[in-house]
Amino acid sequence: TFTETKLAAQTTAAGKQNTTNMPVLVVANSNVQHDIAGGEYPVRVEQCKMATQALQQVNPDIQSLRDATMEDVENAKEFMDNEIIYKRAKHVVTENQRTLRAKEALEAGDWELVGSLMNASHASMKEDYEVSCKEVDLLVDIAQKFPGVYGSRLTGGGFGGCTVTLVSSDQASNLISQLEQDYKEQTGKHCPCYETKPTRGAHLLSIKNHKPFV
Repeated sequence: TFTETKLAAQTTAAGKQNTTNMPVLVVANSNVQHDIAGGEYPVRVEQCKMATQALQQVNPDIQSLRDATMEDVENAKEFMDNEIIYKRAKHVVTENQRTLRAKEALEAGDWELVGSLMNASHASMKEDYEVSCKEVDLLVDIAQKFPGVYGSRLTGGGFGGCTVTLVSSDQASNLISQLEQDYKEQTGKHCPCYETKPTRGAHLLSIKNHKPFV
């Protein structure tokens, strides 16, 4: 069953509610190329497998990291080879928790909470999963300090790529200008930015009235 969030409602039900200063998403491209199929990416996969094996020593029912809680992670820490394995497990478990909380916050229109979860997510990807880079961190830092921004984080596979920022619609264009200016000054690179709004993905429509079946 499709549950529309308040953020998506501004595009799927335009004009039916007051959307003044409703947040939008700004995507910024760091122009740092990444190859998630090689390098560090398979290392992360292997580290997560090692963390899962350690967790199974304290709870055999855990089949993957998504089955674990932070209590499980703490209990299994002594079975992990090093601090890095612990950090990888901590990131995945807490990221799953943040995702579930973000879903509820989006449905409720609690932008402040959504933003704080985005910020926490980036910090975890930077410090615990270690898939960010200095250019992406710079874009996130610029955005997080900008008026009207609720939260900002790395998006995608990491090791470069893009950031996504939740920002009040009346500040989006100003944020884009600030990102492009500061990023160019500090890195010498251009960061293409664009504003977007979430909406429903692919779904079945009636050929009679073009309305969704569900």
